[in-house]
Amino acid sequence: MNNNAGYIIGAYPCAPSFHQQGEQQERDFWRQLADTPHIAGLEQPCLENLHPLGDEWLLKHTPGEWQMVVTAVMETMRRRALNGAFGLASSDEEQRRACVDYYRHLHNKIRAVNARFPGKIIALEMQAAPLAGNASVEQATEAFARSIAEIAHWDWDCELVLEHCDAMNQPAPRKGFLPLGNVLETLAGVEIGVCINWARSAIEGRNTTLPLTHVQRAQQAGKLRGLMFSGTTQQGAYGEWQDLHAPFAPFCTESLLTVERASGLFQATANDNLLFSGIKLLEIDAEATIDHRVAILRDGINALNKAR
Repeated sequence: MNNNAGYIIGAYPCAPSFHQQGEQQERDFWRQLADTPHIAGLEQPCLENLHPLGDEWLLKHTPGEWQMVVTAVMETMRRRALNGAFGLASSDEEQRRACVDYYRHLHNKIRAVNARFPGKIIALEMQAAPLAGNASVEQATEAFARSIAEIAHWDWDCELVLEHCDAMNQPAPRKGFLPLGNVLETLAGVEIGVCINWARSAIEGRNTTLPLTHVQRAQQAGKLRGLMFSGTTQQGAYGEWQDLHAPFAPFCTESLLTVERASGLFQATANDNLLFSGIKLLEIDAEATIDHRVAILRDGINALNKAR
């Protein structure tokens, strides 16, 4: 993606529908976002559909030229809330298979959208979720390798990118997924890249330096394809080292994600052929106005422009 093309925006945690607001508010939100410069497309979760109001609704209310990166994270976390064994890296074979079946649903969805709108969906972000409560990284890695061996052989018409989430072998993990080293080892022989999310790496190390280290490790493995910027905090409304997609500082005064820190990652990837870079930010206040929801995202876009 060239520097002028704009960013992939994970706007859904700022959308009124994230807080079960009505369709009119949702329509107003997307209309304002559509008038925002420097957006190349959306990072969009896919549960049953790509939007709570359906695929057609989303496609109708967003600019036709916007592309899409589909993420499996929201449905993965929804299923794990019901059954902590669900995941591509789960050593519970039945729930690993259930997760592979969910990826088959994603495969069908992406093919259907791209058949109608060629090139619309450019990537799928996957996540390596292990069996909750099983601390064996070895078993999780083995399960993940089995899932990848199957999924990688399907005929995809978008890129596959593994989004790294904080690792299971760290103290007090938030998501507690597969460590980056094990991910890179598993993906060595297949055409699947890696996306680093700033907050998820910062949360893993409980510091602001690990995101850059993770970027460099993914680069050295020849796997870096995406950079996403979410913030985290140590106090305030967005919690203590939580994965709640805090806006950039100073828009969110407690946020550890700054223009300078984002700039460090962009400098490190200056010569890399990234498929996408962008933001995923959350409006924490369910009663927030449409203007404030959109302002969070516009501030994030401005921060990335400065960082570059």
